[in-house]
Amino acid sequence: MTICFCTLAINGAYRRRARLLCSDAPMWSWVVLTDLPDDFADLSVRAIPHVPTGPMAAEYLSHLPPTGEGRGAAAYHDKRFALQAALQDFDTAIYVDADSRVAALPPLGVFPSGLAVLPVVRKSVAEHLETCGSWRTPVFVDLARHLAGDAGILRAAQWCHEALVAVTKDGRESRFFTAWSIAADFLQGRGVYSGEGGVIGLAAAYAGWSVDYEAVTELGASIQHEGGGPKEQ
Repeated sequence: MTICFCTLAINGAYRRRARLLCSDAPMWSWVVLTDLPDDFADLSVRAIPHVPTGPMAAEYLSHLPPTGEGRGAAAYHDKRFALQAALQDFDTAIYVDADSRVAALPPLGVFPSGLAVLPVVRKSVAEHLETCGSWRTPVFVDLARHLAGDAGILRAAQWCHEALVAVTKDGRESRFFTAWSIAADFLQGRGVYSGEGGVIGLAAAYAGWSVDYEAVTELGASIQHEGGGPKEQ
């Protein structure tokens, strides 16, 4: 099994953080989607020019109001393009948020087919929305009906923590990414920029994938995610 890591680095703050991240693990193969590929010319990474499909960190900081009664987190649905690019030449793509650092390098074993995420949230999409950002429930119900024809998929789909995501090819990945694209367009078209974890879980359910919570746990323990929302510098 071949493995490639990937990240998304749009604007100076995230480009600087992504350089540190890739430098932490130069023995890994890296794909970086960025607005300025020349910033990575001195690193052994594949830097791909990318124009975002929706608002990124700079927009959240400059003029976008807080999402959903001030409680919604920013959603960057362009992560899917980084995963797709990494899967072009590798069996497994592992997305790591650019504002992360690698402290140690655990051995990487064989990843299960489909989707693996950290066990930060182990609830269905419906269950998570009941306690976190319930203002999003109506649009997710509409999305579920649009995507699958039945809102019941919200009870089957798992909410996915999105800071560390592994996708391993098994022939159903195109269905997964198609669903993610449809869902991202649906939410962004309605001005909803929150709920990326729900979208990823819905896309996995649509593809017929279960969510694995074990495969990236050891890797996750070696990665420190800065978090805290969009970065100013």
